[in-house]
Amino acid sequence: MQAVQSHTAGTISARTIQDNFITYFRIFAGLPDTTFVEDESGTWIASPAPGSQVMKTNFASNSAATQIDETLRRVGQHVDAIDWMVWPDDQPNNLGEELAERGAAGGPGGEWMLYGNQGNQPGTWLVIDLESLAERVPVAADFHMEQVRNAQQFEVWVGINARGFGSNDYRAFRAAYLRHGFGDDAQAIHFVGFLGDQPVTSSTLLIAGGSASAYNISTPVELRKRGYGSAIIHSTLLAARQRGYPSSWIWSSPMGKSVYQKLGFVITDFGIREYQWKKRG
Repeated sequence: MQAVQSHTAGTISARTIQDNFITYFRIFAGLPDTTFVEDESGTWIASPAPGSQVMKTNFASNSAATQIDETLRRVGQHVDAIDWMVWPDDQPNNLGEELAERGAAGGPGGEWMLYGNQGNQPGTWLVIDLESLAERVPVAADFHMEQVRNAQQFEVWVGINARGFGSNDYRAFRAAYLRHGFGDDAQAIHFVGFLGDQPVTSSTLLIAGGSASAYNISTPVELRKRGYGSAIIHSTLLAARQRGYPSSWIWSSPMGKSVYQKLGFVITDFGIREYQWKKRG
């Protein structure tokens, strides 16, 4: 049986995850074909890349139905579908029910939305105590990781990351991260894992909202099952620990979940739910 924790894990909470999550998508604000809205009523993005999400909702209970309909109308002007994330502090309290009434399929984590409700499992959020993180993981002796510190190194990151995700169009990621920069004060810190001098895997450490989390973890299909993915995640987590973070979290696909658990991540239900809305007609 898989170990499951509830609500919080050390310094990680639904609120810190939400703040970190919003920061990630905010990096893409202002790019072509991207609509990013952030005001007192909530935060959402409609974009081909990195995707379309409602990340925060703060609607008054007496006008919530109208505001939900208006948000969906505005979203529908840009994209045909959006993942509406419902967080414990979001308002109104019955937001999930209101979305379900509008035909949005919902449930725990991304797992329900993408793969069907697999035994009503609590979703794909995982946390790890970085103090207990192993110093090493099994990987080839000539594997090493380098932090991206300039545009030239970043192009190596773009190439290997795009290959891992099977994408031929990384314009949004290139533009967003180049604009963000690579200084020591950057919130998005990129890493490339090398086998000798060959890039084989990549990741991003995002520091925001009081937490540090790994994003953009990518290994090309032909290079998988050799420990490179585990090694880049492990090295990224060590980088978070070196920056003073005692714990970390990750949003995982079902495919990657077992890899994270072997590193010490524990499935955690923070009460976050997701509703997949699709435009009719």
